[in-house]
Amino acid sequence: MEEISIWQIIFLIIFSGFISIDRLAGLNIMISRPIIVSGIIGIVFNNIYAALMIGLIFEFIGMLEVPVGTTIAHDDTFGGYAGASAVLLGYINPDAVNILAAIFIISLLMYPVTLSDKGFREINRYLVKKSVINNKTGNENRLISLGIFLAFIRGVVVYNAGLIIVLVFMSIISTIELHFTNLYKPVVALTIIATFMSDYLLRFLIINRLYKVLLLALGVAAGWWII
Repeated sequence: MEEISIWQIIFLIIFSGFISIDRLAGLNIMISRPIIVSGIIGIVFNNIYAALMIGLIFEFIGMLEVPVGTTIAHDDTFGGYAGASAVLLGYINPDAVNILAAIFIISLLMYPVTLSDKGFREINRYLVKKSVINNKTGNENRLISLGIFLAFIRGVVVYNAGLIIVLVFMSIISTIELHFTNLYKPVVALTIIATFMSDYLLRFLIINRLYKVLLLALGVAAGWWII
């Protein structure tokens, strides 16, 4: 496990709330994209290369969906946050199986995290309707402030609870002795290129997102085996 300071932990806690606000349209400056999230965490932990590698993967996974209308895309922000944090905290080793297991666990957790996204949006909608029904004019600033606060709390609680689950599972997996070739930079580059190309094509398939994720996973596994 890497040496970490209390200030880095405090940063992660505050940053998780900040990116949740951005994702829920409180800021909407796109800092919540996985590649940006992982890059910032990498800078703070002085290892931007490792952080960006995992961030890129979840950026590509996020490309599987095209948000249309009121559709809420799956929370790839959590993927970038949990993935980069787990790598830089020393819970994900540069082993093929280790990294694939981490991606699988985080991808599964993206579903309940997305449900929390929907839940907090429903809370905001309820507060607005209640204000309209009670005919409370001039209450907009208070509602906006409350919505931003709830989004921050949601990020701190949900993102970090998910991160702890990832760390626990990765600790268990690290005790299993499976020895595979380490991920050298050329292999990483080829994997990312192959993932991007397959993800870009999968984006336009009119099928359930779960099937897209399965197809993407199978494609990456096949490419890994070929390499």
